[in-house]
Parts: sequence; structure tokens; C-alpha cells
Amino acid sequence: MPQVRIQIPGGQVKTVGLRQSGQKTSLASALESHGIRLNMRCGGRGLCNGCRVELSSCGTDETFRACQCEMQSLPSVVDWIRIPENSWRDHSLHGVSVFEIHSRQDFEKIRDKGYGIALDIGTTTLAGALWDFSTGACLSHMSLPNPQSRYGDNVLSRIQFAVENDAGSGLLQAILMKDGLLPLVRKLCQSAAIQQWQLTGATVSGNPTMLHTLVGESLCGFARYPFKPVFLEEKRVNSRDIGFFNAFELQLLPSLGPFVGADVVAGAVASGMLECDDTVLLIDFGTNGEILLKKGSRCIATATAAGPAFEGGRLNCGAIARSGVISSIQWHNHGWKWLLSGKHEGNPVGISGAAYVDFMAAGAANGLLDHFGRFNQSFPGVYQKCGIDERDWTLPIADSVFITESDLAELLQAKAAIGGGILTLMEAAGVSAGDLDRVLVAGGFGYHLDPGSAIAVGLLPDVEIDRVEMIGNASLGGASLLLNSRADDLLHPLLETCEVIELNQMASFEDFFTDCLMIGRLEA
Repeated sequence: MPQVRIQIPGGQVKTVGLRQSGQKTSLASALESHGIRLNMRCGGRGLCNGCRVELSSCGTDETFRACQCEMQSLPSVVDWIRIPENSWRDHSLHGVSVFEIHSRQDFEKIRDKGYGIALDIGTTTLAGALWDFSTGACLSHMSLPNPQSRYGDNVLSRIQFAVENDAGSGLLQAILMKDGLLPLVRKLCQSAAIQQWQLTGATVSGNPTMLHTLVGESLCGFARYPFKPVFLEEKRVNSRDIGFFNAFELQLLPSLGPFVGADVVAGAVASGMLECDDTVLLIDFGTNGEILLKKGSRCIATATAAGPAFEGGRLNCGAIARSGVISSIQWHNHGWKWLLSGKHEGNPVGISGAAYVDFMAAGAANGLLDHFGRFNQSFPGVYQKCGIDERDWTLPIADSVFITESDLAELLQAKAAIGGGILTLMEAAGVSAGDLDRVLVAGGFGYHLDPGSAIAVGLLPDVEIDRVEMIGNASLGGASLLLNSRADDLLHPLLETCEVIELNQMASFEDFFTDCLMIGRLEA
């Protein structure tokens, strides 16, 4: 096959040579060998449309799932291959590393000199902050996509990959380091104008699956009930042992349960919720949604499989917030008005999870959507689009950017997982929405989230808007605080007394989940 033009989002064109060898090689693998990495959210098992590409040959256009398309089956002459926005894995993110620390804990100067890094290993994104121990100042913070996404866009897919492949855990660990944490640490140091050898300590937060993959531990304990992880307690390792270039102590923060991780523990510390008498609900939005409710001295927590929809995954035009992606959208004067991330101007290149929530709220209010997320087919602009497998009712938002009923169904599934988890937790604690003094929203998704829209669609409890606080990446904030300060008086009571409930063991969760599949306010 001669040189092929590859059109990627943003108007860029790469010309590469794709070989048709005698071996079975997928188009996705061939593209990756040239540095063109697709959205392999199902781990390349052909269970999603994340890696779909459009191929033109001799005037005929076809759409393929790149992970299932073997190079041998392609036409001998290919004019060009176009990669849609949702199939492209971008590396510039907005809001993922932004955090706030509301704890009254003082930075104690555990070390008098040197530099340290706080890391948050999320299922979808990695975030880090570099600190100067001598001054207690944050010198830089940034984020990158988690490169493990090519083996699945959620923890269950990666657990399955690790269990089904003998070298699976080792491969997940190697890719996390080589393509994720090492570049992130290098960029943090470059931004702060320091050398990597000057690092003297690090704290790491994340869900238990991510922490296990960081140190190369088996994921088999997560694969079936009763879940038995290798560790949940705090763990300290030598950085060299897991692939860093210089030696320093890496402190993995403790988790509460197999799927309620160090990220929500760190978030609880950073938010200050453990230091007050208020009734507080903390929701850490992510692929693995984690929820913590505190009432008096009692804490109760759970985790729910929200999936990647709130971060743009599995949606036709979904994207993590970055330059050119719609961060919010409103219905105004009979038309859609939007804001783009990164103060970008021009045509949108995708839609963030927060903007989809805005769309659902506005669509339900203006008669475009019914409570089940179905389009009013007589609404101006609605048409039926032909997809790979089916026809889908669709509404254009801008050039090449649209929303479909299947997108809304995916979002409602994610909303139901979060909403059902919230209601189950509140029921277990004997708390109603009116009892909540504060609702804390953590995670990169919450950075752009409009609380009014979230309440209207039933993603957050039905409380007054001024009770909702967006606290950014609380996991990174907590890891930063614990890098610089000892907070044993906060951590130990939480770890020793917090009740963790498993939603699949709660009879009411299924009913709550079903109720939350509709657009509407959360009703306990």
C-alpha cells in the first residue's frame, strides 16, 4: 500500500506508509505504530465505536472500527483515512489539575528542603502538582490522559484485560509509567525549572485499581465477589522500583474499600468536611464515581460505575474539556449558544460532559426532550442520522458537532448510576436533601459543571444552588496537603469508622437507578 494521508482533528494531515503484511495486524495497531493513537475504550474488543475511522478508496467512502479491521482486508489503494473527533486521543486538558484546599491543617514542613510531587492517578486522566518543601509553594500543576485507556475506558475493562492476559498487570504498569507518569513528571519539572534528581518525595492518590497497577500488583482480587485487593492500607515504595529514574519515597494513600479509593479519602481531607459538624455530601465524579456522606461523626461511602460519559467517552462528539471543546451550552433566543474551553474561538471540535448536562436541562425545559431523553421529532433541526449499526435521531449544534438520542441514553445511564448511588447512601444514613448543608462536587468534570443544570436533570440532590461547591480535583488537593502535612488526626478516624456499602447488595439501589434514568430532579 503506498503512502496514505491521515486527516486528524484540527485540520492536520499526516502522510504515512501503512504496510499490508502476512501477519494479522489491525488498522488501529498500524496507526499506533506511527504515533496515531485512537480511542480504544473497550480495549480493542470491538464492543464500541470509539476507534471508528472513515476510509476513502477510489471514490467510495466506508466507516470501520479500526480495532477490528485487519490490514490485509483493506483495499490496495487508499486515498485517505479520516479520524473523527471522538476517535482521537488528545493530550491537552483543561481544569483536570485545578484544585482547592479548604482544610485548616497547616503545611508542617515535613522536609526542610527539596521538592515533592503530588499525583492523582485517575482512570481517564493523570494529574500532578509539584511543590517546593522549603517554601510550601506549588510551582506547577498539569494533567495528561491516562494512557491505559487503550485497554479500556473503565476499571472493569482493565481488570478484565489484566486477568485474561498473563502479562496484563505488568503491561498496564509499564504503559502507565512510560507514556503517562514519566512524561507528566518531566513536564512538571520543566515548568518549574528544576531537575528531576531534586525530587525527594511524592504522594499518590487514586482508586484502588489504579494504585494496584502503579505498583504492578495483581488485579485478580477485583474480578469477582467477594473482592479481595492485595492492599488497601497506605503503602510506601521506592520510586526506582516502579520505573522512576531517581530514588525517593512514594507514599500511596490509603483506600476505604475495593472501589472506594484513596482519591475520595484525599478529597475528604482537602475539602475540610472532616473538620466541621455540617452534614456534607462529597461526590467525586469520574469513570468510577465515589460518594462520601458525613452526618455528625458518622461517615458512609460507596462507589458506582458511572462510566466515561461525563468525560466525553462513548459519545459521538464527546471530548474531555480542552481548547475548542464546548464547556457549557444554553438555549437562548431560539438558538444554541456555547462557550469553548481554553478561551478558544471558532467552531467547536467537541462537547464536554458538563455541556451535555446543560443540553439535557435546556432541552427538557424548551420542549426538545421528554423525560426519557427522546427528541421531539418536530423540533427544528432534528433529523435521523445513519450510523454504523442503526439510525439515530440527531440534532446539529454546530458544523460537525451534533448530539444524538444514543448519546443521551449513555448519559442517562451514567446519571442514573450517580443518582442511584446518592439516593441509596442518603437512605442508609437517614438523610434527605433538605438535611444537606453542603454538596461538594469534585473531579475534572465538575470544573465546568453548572450546578443549576445538574440539579435540574437529577445529577445532584435537589438543594439550593448556594449549597453546592465546586472544589476541582480534590484528590490532587488532598495528595498535595498530605505531601506537606501530617493529618493523622483526620485520616485515622475516617479509615477506622467509615462504613462502605456495596450498591449491588442494597435492595433499594435498583429502584433508585431505574427512577434516575429519567431527566428530572432527584427525589428520595
